[in-house]
Amino acid sequence: MSDLYPAFPVAVPPASDPDPGVSAPYAALPAVVAASSGPEPEVSDAHSALTLAVQGGRHAEAEALVVRWEQGAVREHGAGSAEALHWGEVRADIAMLAGDAGRSCEAWMAVAAARLSAGQSPDDPAVEAAVDRAHHQWGRIGDPARARELGPTLAGLRERVPGRREGALHHVQERLRRLQGRLQTQR
Repeated sequence: MSDLYPAFPVAVPPASDPDPGVSAPYAALPAVVAASSGPEPEVSDAHSALTLAVQGGRHAEAEALVVRWEQGAVREHGAGSAEALHWGEVRADIAMLAGDAGRSCEAWMAVAAARLSAGQSPDDPAVEAAVDRAHHQWGRIGDPARARELGPTLAGLRERVPGRREGALHHVQERLRRLQGRLQTQR
């Protein structure tokens, strides 16, 4: 993964001051980023720490690291900053590598929404790529209830960001209809 993303120094938020919105799995962070006494440590190659965690099958640890760095980037630079968007994309990739297409889809949709909120155009390649990746991950969700849950948000994004592939919005709408039909027949 470190080959996919450029390495840049990241200030690690303090371990003793977790974001109140962070759920329990993210509150306990691995020793690799534990705060030292003194100034906040610089992680010169955060991607290496993530790669080691993912390669070791420690996806929850990797996600906790990414969430922490993403929250720090949002606090320091804003939700639409390159730093925050980068960590959101890494979070989406880690969810994909962990085999959780639903979480990956959600993360890609959040990245797309943040890019749009930051003023990027719907035809900006980075916005299109985020929506395309969300769409791809949504198609890989095996749980019909989870796909139904995420489908309307994806359809809303597809209305704003149709992408370059003809029929992408139609595909989302059609799959949602089939998922709803499956729900109706189960009742």
